[in-house]
Order: sequence, then C-alpha cells, then structure tokens
Amino acid sequence: MTGALVQCGAIGTFMVLGALYARHPAQGFITRDTLLNLANGAVLFAFRAGVIAGAVGWMEIGLIDASAVASPIAQFALAFVMLDFTRYWLHRAHHRVDALWMFHRVHHMSERLDSTSGLRMHVVDFVQLAFLPVVLFGALLNTSSWAPWSIVAALSVGGVFDAFQHANMRWNPHTTFGRMWGRVFNNPHFHAWHHTRDGSACDGNYGNTLVIWDRMFGSVVTQPELPEAFGLEPDQAIENSLVAMQLLQRRAG
Repeated sequence: MTGALVQCGAIGTFMVLGALYARHPAQGFITRDTLLNLANGAVLFAFRAGVIAGAVGWMEIGLIDASAVASPIAQFALAFVMLDFTRYWLHRAHHRVDALWMFHRVHHMSERLDSTSGLRMHVVDFVQLAFLPVVLFGALLNTSSWAPWSIVAALSVGGVFDAFQHANMRWNPHTTFGRMWGRVFNNPHFHAWHHTRDGSACDGNYGNTLVIWDRMFGSVVTQPELPEAFGLEPDQAIENSLVAMQLLQRRAG
C-alpha cells in the first residue's frame, strides 16, 4: 500500500511539473491517454490486490539466508540494486523476445507521454513485474530479518522514477547538472528515446532508475535532441482503448 501511495504522489507531482515546464505544451494537461492510463492502472492494481497478493505466501521459500546483511541502509541498497538490475534484463527481454514483446508493445502504443504512462501495460507484463520482488525477496532470499521499510523503499524509488522518466517535462541533458545526472540516473530525455516510434532502428535505454546498466551492456540509444514521434510503428499499432490494449486488438488501417 505504501509503495502505491508513493507512486500516486509521484504521478501527481510530475503531472503538475509537466504542466508547468511542458516538453510539448500543445499536448495539454489531461489527454485521453492520461485517462486510459489511469483506468488501466486501477484495473491492474485491483488485480494485484485480489489475485497476486493471495499467491505471494506460496513463494516465501527463502533459499538464501540474508540475515548477514544487518544494516537497514545496506538492506535497502542491496534490494534497490537487485531490483534495478533484474528489471533492466526483464525489460530488455520484453523487447528482444518476440513472445514477450507481443504484450510489452501495449506500453509503447501511447503517442503522448506523461507521468501516467507507466500504468499503461498488459496484464502479462504487470504480473511479471509484480512477481519480480516476490521471487527476489521471498523465494531467493530470506529477508524476514530485514527492516520492513527497506524493500518497500527500494520499490518506491522505482515507482518515483517510473513517473519521472515518462513525464511530459522539459529536461536539458546538455547542462552541467543534466550531464552529471544522466551519467547515472534516468530522466525524461533518456527515456523519451526508449519510446521513439522508430523502435526497430533505435531500440534501447531499458534502465528504470539507473542508466549504468545500459552503459555497461551497450544498449544506450540516446540522441542529443528529442525523437520526432512516440508510439508504435504502423505494423505494430494497437487500438487505443482499455479493452483493445488487453486483447491486443490491432489498429484498423
């Protein structure tokens, strides 16, 4: 619940900042995509509360005892790095494995990005992301001795960056601060190139919070200026409605 509240707060904050410092002012504050994203997010989080939460207990195996990590700060740091690293590889697989891309393209169908865009995903993607921390900190590691806030905080950082990187907010990567930030952390300019419509020729920038994984594994595709358009190429396009995105209904014409 705490993580969801933090993410909601981040979405609201970066929606406001996107209105005050808009990357594309003509886009407006609330678009049809914004409402669809919020509706889809509400459905997915209800699904998590009603279905996924009930299955979590079955995966609390804890194969590796993690009690040696005694400091709550170290627990948070380890949880954060593990989450961000595995999210990078899962996200990369979403783009490079056809069976996963079939579902992940729902996230890329929006042609107008704002801080709600991270809520636009297929339920198959959502289940994978929801179970990732369960596998790491329930099945793989026994974290029962850890401070309760450590994993929640690590998850919350990812939620904040998810809202930030999708925001319709101006970000200058050429200033001293922008260059220093961009060496380590995600931002709206870096992630904009992940959503370029020319995805078949420019596919990369998979990191969630840290961009060091993209730099280490050769998947940086950022250009100095923003991409010309967001969304999917015509042969991949999906009808822009709540039901169609879950049914993967191809756009007519």
